[in-house]
Amino acid sequence: MKVPGIRKCYSLLMVLIGLLVVVPYPVKVMGDEVAGVREVITGKANLPTIEQLTGGKVKKGDLIDKSNVDLVKEYLTPGILGSINMGLVLRMGTQLALNQQYPKAFAEATKKNMGKAVMDENGTAYYENIGVLWPGGVPFTNPKNGLEVMANVKFGWVTDTHRNYPNSFLLINSKGKVYKTIHNDQRFLKCTTRTCIPPFGSIPGYENILWMRISVMRGPLELKGLGQYSIRYYNDSKDYDTGFAYLPAFKRTIRTSATTWQDNMAGSDCTYGDGMGFLEPFKDWDFKLTESRFILLPEPKSPFPALDKKGKMDKRLEFDVGVKFPRFGWAIYPVHVVEAIPKIKHIYGKKMLYVLAWPYWAVITPIGISEMYDRQMNLWKYYCSYRGYHYYDGDDPYTGEWGLMMPDLQTDHMTHMWYLAKANTPDVHWKTDDFSFKKLLELGR
Repeated sequence: MKVPGIRKCYSLLMVLIGLLVVVPYPVKVMGDEVAGVREVITGKANLPTIEQLTGGKVKKGDLIDKSNVDLVKEYLTPGILGSINMGLVLRMGTQLALNQQYPKAFAEATKKNMGKAVMDENGTAYYENIGVLWPGGVPFTNPKNGLEVMANVKFGWVTDTHRNYPNSFLLINSKGKVYKTIHNDQRFLKCTTRTCIPPFGSIPGYENILWMRISVMRGPLELKGLGQYSIRYYNDSKDYDTGFAYLPAFKRTIRTSATTWQDNMAGSDCTYGDGMGFLEPFKDWDFKLTESRFILLPEPKSPFPALDKKGKMDKRLEFDVGVKFPRFGWAIYPVHVVEAIPKIKHIYGKKMLYVLAWPYWAVITPIGISEMYDRQMNLWKYYCSYRGYHYYDGDDPYTGEWGLMMPDLQTDHMTHMWYLAKANTPDVHWKTDDFSFKKLLELGR
């Protein structure tokens, strides 16, 4: 008489065990079901929206502040969460089709070269055999470790040439008031891994150089001419960066070194090495892939231009806490989270890098957020890039707005950067002669 009862209890136990096994694991996006990050990255599922991830509790257009941040807390980084508690407001924004995020030529190069990347022990990517330059595109579309993620950052730049100008730094105090504005001009020329502008692959005679950059202050007058001319070599473990930093107030030139990458840009919260999320020589850092996850990042295309062609800010752009926190639209993205530890004496104890996963890439930089920790491993500040409104339909030339906010969470200080970005457009088809110390001085005058 007791056997049916035993069988019933056993069946119930099996059901409960089955639920414990099934529930923690996400399922594919089929209809309204929500996928895991690995399924999205490998193309087996669509990227979910914040509405899908929160079960309808948060929708497009909703505002997130410190009163309701728990609804999306698991999709925020520590830095963004800290800023929300200080007054940052997030507006839930719009995702964008992949063919509107980067040029077709770059996507085709990535597809053509997929699975053919090899890497040496220092993280330098090559094509099929060590020593053969990577021809272009993202080398490791499914990275297995931190070095492969950072090889994507280093060798997977979309733009062959680009300029950030007009480019304004806004220095903002704790009350949200701008007390200083700095004008900057940045120019980049990629010498290898070129996919959009001929010569493709490499510029003859410059095969050992990855890119060249000039960054120079145009104003105010007391800072005019301050800047850097830098060369990043293809294998930076073999050839360290060369170039110069020029200090016009002292009429002094400094050779580029690990120290100058740590210098603040004209008193802002940004160092020269903070640009694009991580711009220092990779050989000075160890990288560890800690996880892959969904996070909220500024939406890939804003609903209206934040800047006009002269760099003037649009009045429709909203701010919170004075002008400290721009009220961007935010959307879900898959990222690889990399812990970067310096191997040299450094102002930072570590950086946490949130790198976009392919194919959810970006034109100027794939690092959406970079968080900097002090030597005591306390969160100090973070870099968060936004992409603004761009005039782009998937063709090679790209014109849009880019920028960043970089709060110092320990001193309640903020730096913004707002600029127009032109990538691969005819007016920025730089030549190698356009990059030199002499050119740095000319631009500053």
